[in-house]
This record gives sequence, C-alpha cells and structure tokens, in this order.
Amino acid sequence: MVHISEDEINNIRKQADIVDIIGGYLTLTKKGQDYKCVCPFHDDHSPSMSVSPAKQIYKCFSCGAAGNVFSFVQNYEQVSFVEAIKIVADKVGYHLNSNLDYQKKEKYPLEHEIMELATKFYQNNLITKKGIKAQEYLKNRQINQDTINEFQIGLSLDDEATLSKLLIKKGYDLQKLIDLGLTNGDSNHFSDVFSGRITFPLWDKDGYVIGFSSRIYRNENLPKYINTKETYLFKKGENLFNYHRAKKYAKNKEILIVEGQLDAIRIYSTGIKNVVALMGTALTKSVLDLLKNLRCQIILCLDNDDAGLNATLKNGDILLNAGFEVKVIRLSGAKDPDEYIKEFGVEAFKKNLTAPFSYLDFKISSLKQKYNLKNNEDVTLYINEVLEILNANDNEIYTELTLNNLSKEFNLSLELLRNRYNSLKKVESVAKEIFLPPKKNIDKLTSLDKVIRKVLYYMMNDVEYINLYQKKLGYFTDKNYRQIANEIVYFVEKNRYINIADFITYTSELSINKLVLEISREDEELNQRYFLNYLDLIKKKVRENRIQNLKKEIHKEQDMYKKMEIAKEIAKIKKEVL
Repeated sequence: MVHISEDEINNIRKQADIVDIIGGYLTLTKKGQDYKCVCPFHDDHSPSMSVSPAKQIYKCFSCGAAGNVFSFVQNYEQVSFVEAIKIVADKVGYHLNSNLDYQKKEKYPLEHEIMELATKFYQNNLITKKGIKAQEYLKNRQINQDTINEFQIGLSLDDEATLSKLLIKKGYDLQKLIDLGLTNGDSNHFSDVFSGRITFPLWDKDGYVIGFSSRIYRNENLPKYINTKETYLFKKGENLFNYHRAKKYAKNKEILIVEGQLDAIRIYSTGIKNVVALMGTALTKSVLDLLKNLRCQIILCLDNDDAGLNATLKNGDILLNAGFEVKVIRLSGAKDPDEYIKEFGVEAFKKNLTAPFSYLDFKISSLKQKYNLKNNEDVTLYINEVLEILNANDNEIYTELTLNNLSKEFNLSLELLRNRYNSLKKVESVAKEIFLPPKKNIDKLTSLDKVIRKVLYYMMNDVEYINLYQKKLGYFTDKNYRQIANEIVYFVEKNRYINIADFITYTSELSINKLVLEISREDEELNQRYFLNYLDLIKKKVRENRIQNLKKEIHKEQDMYKKMEIAKEIAKIKKEVL
C-alpha cells in the first residue's frame, strides 16, 4: 500500500493554490472575494460553483459538490486519492519524498497479461515472411508503418492454433483462452479464433487490451470482420474504440464519434487525436458515462448511407436527452471518413470539421426526405413533427427562430404556429403530472441538525471555537457529529492549528468525510455571539428531547416507583435550566 505522510500532504496542499489548480481545468470569473465557474460535476449551464482562495475550498450550491484541491482533482480526473496527490504535486513542482511509484490495481492482471502477449505475438507475425501479403494489403489501404505501430496492428497466421499452443506452452490454461475469446474448441481439438486475419487490438478506458477486431485481407469467401465475442473482460456496450487515447485530447473541448475502427485509425493518423469509434452498438449508459467524464461537445460523423443516417438520428437523440451538446457532420462523395480522406484529402475533411450542423438543425432537415413538401398533407405532417421535436427540447431561442423560419418557408401565420406549439406544451405538462412517479420521502435536516452543522463549521475554521465548544458543550448525542467534533479536537492537538482545507484532507479516508464535505458548504461569517447562541440552542434542544423521551417512558411504565423516578429526572432537568 502506498503511504504518503500527512506532513507531505499538507505541504503540497499549502503550495497548491486552489484557484490556480481549478483554473487550469475550468474558466474562473472573480466575484467579490471568491471565484465562480460552471460546475463540472453536474449538467450546469450557469456558474454554480464557488472557489474560495481564503479557505482553499470549492463548493457547488446546486449539486452539493464540495472539497479541497485534492478532492477536486480526484473527482474531476476520476482517479484515486493517492493519484490526485501525485497530480497536484506535479502541477506545483513538489518533489515527493514518499515512494509514490503508484500503479492502479488491476482487476484482471492475468487476463491483461495474456492479451498483451497475444497482441505482441500478432504484431511479430506481421513483420515475418508470412505477413508480406498482409503488409501489402495495409499499404494498399494507405496505412503506414507509424499507424501500424501506434495501433499495434498484427496478423493471426493461417496455422490453426499457433497462438493457443504458444500460450498453453507458457503455462496458461486452455479454458481461460477460450473464455477470453482467443481460442475455439476444447481439449480434444482447438484453434485460434482469428486465424488468417489482420488483427486490431481493442482497449478499455484505461488502455488495457480486452479483445480484438479482425479482417480478411485476401479474396476469401468469409465474413469480412470477426470480433472478440462478449466476455467478462470484453463488453462492447461498455467501451469506445480509441477512448484511452482520445480522452487526453478531448477533455473540455470536443470529441468526434465515428462508426468504424478504420475510420478512427485514419482520422487519428492525420493528427486529429480526439476521435473514437462505436463498437457496433447504440450508445449505452456505460458509454455515456465515459463521455460525460470528458465534459465536451460531441460531433457525430457516421457512415454516409441510410444505416448511418438512422444511427446518427438514434444516437443523436440519446446524446441530446443525456444533456450533451451535439453536432453532426455528413460527408458526401464517400461511404465513410476513411474513404473520404483517401479520396479528397485531409484538408477537405478538416474543412468539414470547422462547420458541423447543430443536431437539431440536422434532425429537422433530415425530416424533409420523408415528405413531399409540395403536398399540403405532407407539409402538415412535417410541421407537426418539427413542433414535436421543438417540444422535446427546451430551448426557447432555438424554438423561436425555428417557428419564424417555418412561418416564412410555408407562408403560415406565426401566431398559428405558436398556438400549436403551446398546445403541445400544455398536453406534455398534463401528461407529466399524470405519469409522474410519486415523490420519495427524503430525510430533511432537523433544526437541531442545522445548528450542530454550523457549530462544526465554526470549529473547522478557527481554534477559538473549538475551545468554546469544549468549555461550554463538549459532546454531541449523534455519533457522526460527535466523531467529527472529536476528530477536530484531535487534529488541533496534533497539528496546533485548524483550517477547513487540511481537515478535509485529514478525513478523506474516514467514514465521516462525506458529512464533513456537506458541512464545508456552510457559508457564514464567523461570529462569537452567534456561536454561543448556537451552543445554547443545542443544549436547550437536547434537554427538550430528553424530557420528551422521558415523558414517553412514563406513559409506557407500569411500575409506580419507576414512574416516580422518571418524574424526578424530568424535574431535575427542568431545575438545571432554571
């Protein structure tokens, strides 16, 4: 287990100004003493996140995200706490004394080892005499040696089981090779899955090979492509081809989604690195989550045929409904990006990239192919479908512009179109009320919770309030609040100071960290009179709760002697108040 001393962590945190670090990821705007930005942790369209240079913390007043510089990097980069420390240290030029040769723990180390060996074996086959025809095929497809090396393109030989025999000889279990989709058959007779094909590794989001795509390269009457079957390691619905490379270039910018792996390889080799390819399925929740991590605009550039059009519309709707900003490129004169670049050149392709359609414009424009717009009945159907598209996407400015365009194009009253659109809105609103699922009961904070959190917030920010707490209260009945208070006291005894940013780091591995982050979102100027009032309120509320509980005990108790004892306890508590 990697260990970094607390002193080192605090030193890094003190050298890492949170405004500089977050400003390296997001655009910050100064508002008073703090900075504002769009929150990257939810679908935010107006600046909801506040960054405090004084306290060295951030907090979002919309989704509740909060923390210090380490927790921001950890959540933004989707890395572990230790990795976040290393990233921040690198950014501020801090040399770690601790041994931080950190490797992310692999879930499938044996499987990754096998797939890596298979990849190298296939690569080596391609450069042998038996790979000459495959090399010629790749050359004719204008795939150069640099691209072959970058994408680790290889060759599975015609021999039935060369890879399988090699791996078995190295001690790997045959059943494991079958489970990973490298081998067909059983112990009596087995063969390599991709025999006689050019191989293309498929990677997961972290860059581990999890499967292969393969293609015939001679005029054989065989399926053109064979991919690894679905396995516990390779699930095509959870991955995008080339994502592990593209994510470095796409974050907070844009990512290009294409249909085929060769399209992605071709585009990447031209210097456009922010490109991924679908794995032959519609976008799933897992893939949407991968894309959301990039917080970028999506450009769809799928095949230029009917199937590609349908896939563009299907995936465009999925992306739009998931909150993405979506653009579309449709290439003419070629079937796909690979053919287009070979036919018309890189510059022509890049020119298309500079002027993509907005997805809604593209969707509305594509509708015209369905209808004969010289026929009034078809015009009516077309306009109604456009209005339904507008109704499904809540963008007032876009709606107004589109209604104006429809009015001019078909010489219709703008008022008529607005009334029709508003009637759809009304129907949708009623439908939502009817079909809306019942609201779940959400635990709300009690008045006592709110006051205790304020007390803890004060204590996290100034030693003075810790001393007052110990002198005048010293104890919370709730175990979580009590643990936080105890940890605050321990932190000060150990370090002789307190600030909220370092205390967040200190509790990062504790079960109370989530609650600490929630309390850090409190926003109140420290005031001793208010703090003392809060302590009095807590004592009063605790006494009231105690009396209420004792009264319930009296009603339940049958023994008169015990009833008298409980009554004395109530009287004693009331006397203490006086």
